[in-house]
Amino acid sequence: MYKKLEALKILSAVIMMFLCLSGCGSKGDINAAANESSLADTALETETGAETETEAETKIEEKTKTEEETDTEEETKTEEETETETETKTEAETEKETENNEVSSKENPVTEDPSQEVASDAEEKTESIRVVETDLKPSEGFEFESNGDGTCTITGIGTCTDENIVIPVESPDGDIVTLIDEYAFYSLEDVESVTLVNYNYEVGENAFQYGEFTAVNIIGGSPVIKESAFSTCEDLTLISFSDCNIQAEEYAFYSCGKDADVTFSNCTGTIEEYAFEYGDFLSLTINNCEFTIEKSAFSSCENLTSIVFTDSILETEEYAFYSCGDSAKVEMNNCSLVFDDRTFQYSSIESLTITGSQADIGESVFSSCEDLAVVNIDCDSVVLGEYAFYSCEDLESVTICKNAKSDNEIKVDDRAFQYCEKLETAAIGNGNVEIGEFVFSGCAANLIINVAGKDYTADAVNDGLK
Repeated sequence: MYKKLEALKILSAVIMMFLCLSGCGSKGDINAAANESSLADTALETETGAETETEAETKIEEKTKTEEETDTEEETKTEEETETETETKTEAETEKETENNEVSSKENPVTEDPSQEVASDAEEKTESIRVVETDLKPSEGFEFESNGDGTCTITGIGTCTDENIVIPVESPDGDIVTLIDEYAFYSLEDVESVTLVNYNYEVGENAFQYGEFTAVNIIGGSPVIKESAFSTCEDLTLISFSDCNIQAEEYAFYSCGKDADVTFSNCTGTIEEYAFEYGDFLSLTINNCEFTIEKSAFSSCENLTSIVFTDSILETEEYAFYSCGDSAKVEMNNCSLVFDDRTFQYSSIESLTITGSQADIGESVFSSCEDLAVVNIDCDSVVLGEYAFYSCEDLESVTICKNAKSDNEIKVDDRAFQYCEKLETAAIGNGNVEIGEFVFSGCAANLIINVAGKDYTADAVNDGLK
């Protein structure tokens, strides 16, 4: 259509030019032609305007459509971003909550039943603090010093005149005793015995030092006997511990006793270095106990004639009983024993008997025990370290697991019985037997060694036996 109108317009122009050049035609014809041309222009303009309007409308529609699509895309994008942000935020919040929960769990751990935990703690505390029922009545008249928190310290004998003192566990005002003060009963006179019943705290340093009483009884509780608390109490004839968890610190009973008997029954705990060193004791009895006995705890207790351990689990450090005894008989029955190096070295022991589950004897544990004549060891597991009985000059007879069992575990390390010059018989039972080098070298020339029913000479086992 546009092309037709354009052609009509050109034709009208051509006609007008022709009429003018020819001089023909009237003014009216010219006007008519002009009008016709004008009409053609108008029609063209109208058509063009219509077309332009249509194109504009089309463009508007397309723009609108594009904007709508853009809006839709933006909305979609916004929704997706919103969802992504929400998911991210949710994940971040979840992680944060998880972290908070983990932190909270660490700071405030949750138990399935808090009451059970409290009950368990209480049970553990009750187990660690032994309580023994007794008819003993606490002594009165002591001097107390309150700590202002429901506890107190015993500071002196006060007006107490009892010959047999029983230390109270609380003051007349109801404060719990947590300490017997340093030197509180120093050089105590006119007293026969001192008894602690269910006492769970400390006996301070030098608290009873140089006391002139004859007996100390510790019954129940978990007392801590501090350094030199009973040291140099030279009149003691009895030191007794029963049903308690004991911690005897360094020199706690140093240089105590006068032909005293020392007994531990149904106890646990630790006897620290030098705790009973240089004690004047006739007998030492440990029954149904579990102890760690530290370095030199009973060393140089030279008057001991009887050492008896029964139904106990004992572990010693080196020199624990170094240079002890006066021709003592040593019996350790139904025990589990781990003795560190030189535990009984240079002790005056006449005989040694060990039975039970384990005898782990370290290096030189009984070496140079010159009075030792007879050794009998019968345990499920026996280990004799190097030089275990080295140079026991009077040793005549050794028996190790000579029983009917065939599953004994026996190890005798190098030079264990070397230079036991009087040793004539050594009998070792069945089982897994290992004998090191030169175990019996330097022993009696007529020594016969029987291992699992077979006889050997000392020279025959110099290179060991497996």
